[in-house]
Amino acid sequence: MKKKLLTLVILVALFSSLQGFNTTIYSQQKPSDYIILNDSVLPYFKNVVFITWDGTNYKVLEDMIGDGLLPKTEKIDQIGYRQTIRITSHVTGTNPGLACMETGYGPDINMIPYNMFGSGTTKTSIPENLTIAERLKNNFGDDVTTMFVYAWQTAEMDMTYMNQDPMIDPIYDNMKNETDMYFASENLTWVPGDPDALAAALHGFNEDVQLYYSPVMRADYLGGVAVDFLQNVTSERFYLRVHMTEPDQAGHGFGVTDTTTGEYTEEYMQSLVECDIGTGLILDQLEAMGVMDETLVIIGADHGMYDHGHDGGVWPENEDEITTNTFIMSNDSVKHSLGVPNYQRDIAPTILASMGIDTLAVDPAFVRTSQIGVPFWDLDDTTAPRIDEVLYKVADASSAPIDENASINAIFDISMGVFDWCNQLTGVLKVGDLEFLSTSSTYKRVKWGGIDLTSLEGGQITLNFTITDVFGNSVSQLIETQVNVEEAPISLWFSIVGILAVGTATYMKKKQK
Repeated sequence: MKKKLLTLVILVALFSSLQGFNTTIYSQQKPSDYIILNDSVLPYFKNVVFITWDGTNYKVLEDMIGDGLLPKTEKIDQIGYRQTIRITSHVTGTNPGLACMETGYGPDINMIPYNMFGSGTTKTSIPENLTIAERLKNNFGDDVTTMFVYAWQTAEMDMTYMNQDPMIDPIYDNMKNETDMYFASENLTWVPGDPDALAAALHGFNEDVQLYYSPVMRADYLGGVAVDFLQNVTSERFYLRVHMTEPDQAGHGFGVTDTTTGEYTEEYMQSLVECDIGTGLILDQLEAMGVMDETLVIIGADHGMYDHGHDGGVWPENEDEITTNTFIMSNDSVKHSLGVPNYQRDIAPTILASMGIDTLAVDPAFVRTSQIGVPFWDLDDTTAPRIDEVLYKVADASSAPIDENASINAIFDISMGVFDWCNQLTGVLKVGDLEFLSTSSTYKRVKWGGIDLTSLEGGQITLNFTITDVFGNSVSQLIETQVNVEEAPISLWFSIVGILAVGTATYMKKKQK
């Protein structure tokens, strides 16, 4: 009896210890030391580093990563993924882009509809308590350090030695009090001989005119400043925001491509290399701190660059090069399950949700509208694709509309003009019992190559098209047309007869031997 009682006690103790062990492991996994408003949100990161390269053309960025010219950015690309971002709620200028990304709202809410550069423009700030830094400080207080490193900002500068309009960029003024570490051009003296200003200047002091051409700081200088900030972080979590401007300066000055060769200009490519170097300093510091695994790193752009400019409308009316950006994300846990493009205003709620903020509890709540974003993984789409035109092409001939008046050969290609949010669409063409899958697609074009209807007798046929996006929305279209199943040319028949005759003669000679 005593042995049974002892055994029971041991089992109870063991069971209790196991329960305690399980509870301990679970509590270690949860960030219980912080004010997590929505602890069911996944993914979760302690820290976020968000770096933008002003005016980066997404095609140049992707090509240079592929060519190994941006090694630090490539490293993030390899451990994470590339996220397509589209600008849909505002003009493609720097200030409206930054305001949209930093708040998650369009200009109707963030109050920054245009760049506000130059004399006579209305210069306003983002309303209080809308930026990522402010929301983090309001929720986590001293448990989070917020850092803002910006290539320019002239609101409080001595303009004696600068060829710039005062108050050029005040959009962040309202967030300064809530930001633990704020660094911009106003933090330097910008007078002749000042070593910090000379080291920081993208354009140095010009002795002839006795002016700095611009108060824009170099990417490597900004990277060094950010590293100094990171080395002094004492809180358990941080948000680091850095904006670099070399690509925008090079794009306006030298263009994205050489008009004579069609190649990317050396100056524009070099500007991305400089941003990669400055970004690399920050990434190396994160590695040294041992926090890369718990830090979401985002490298993106406020807008793209096309030719020498970017100001204009929104996607899809304007060139993809200025309204579409590639963002390099260090962790694919934030990726939408369908891998679709996101809106520029989805960046802020994605960052906030990833750091534990309940995006539905803020004001205005992050519920999808034309002016409000949602976290990347929450994007939904119920709109069916649109078919605008259907063209066919035979051999080297020009493309032509395919309709009831067309008379096409039996082997041809099809190019269908469409519109949808998704980049990847599935196209199915049915002709009687024959079925052909599309060979390529973008949000604006679906293509079929090598359609072969030679098994048909020719005459009038029905082309049955169905286009489906990754969300399952679809659209169908029927087209009646004429198809010609051409017989082999007479010259070909003569060739075949000749070959048969020669073959027969050769065979008979061999047989006679």
